[in-house]
Amino acid sequence: MSTHSFIDSDLLSRLGSLPIESRVPMMGNVAGKHRSPHRGSSVEFAEYRKYVPGDDTRRLDWKAFARSDRFYIKEFEADTNLRAYFVIDASGSMNFHSPGQDSKIQYARRIAASLAYLLVNQGDAAGLSICTDKLHLEVPPSRRAAHLERFFSTIEKVEPAGETGLIPALHTIAEKIGQRA
Repeated sequence: MSTHSFIDSDLLSRLGSLPIESRVPMMGNVAGKHRSPHRGSSVEFAEYRKYVPGDDTRRLDWKAFARSDRFYIKEFEADTNLRAYFVIDASGSMNFHSPGQDSKIQYARRIAASLAYLLVNQGDAAGLSICTDKLHLEVPPSRRAAHLERFFSTIEKVEPAGETGLIPALHTIAEKIGQRA
């Protein structure tokens, strides 16, 4: 476990068994826990659909054909991995804190680090973007446990300053991602 000040190992050990799941289908490149928008041959049955010439005949359900005299294709749901991108605003306003409380940047560090840790431990990828008045720094998403140390040290070095440019940065990040993430 890391020795960064924003990592709460007690919290992570309590939350470690809880899965983080997406609400919408994910476009990933490896098998994982999240539902994919693509149908194909997999383990979990999804539905039947009518046969269309050109479909793979290996997926025909011959028992359904025997019952109905019509060809049906079995569809299965594929599972894939999740790619999560964390965006931290590093503008000067993130230094704000109430007396006796942590600053907004400390809360952002704690939330991003905890979620990234949980995601990587369940086999998903976590990436990081830090922005001030423009997109400042990016750490591409990765599923490797060694990636977490780079993720943590990057957010630890962030010093809030300057104006915010969160909205243009979000647009830039959305254009770069390209797939659901």
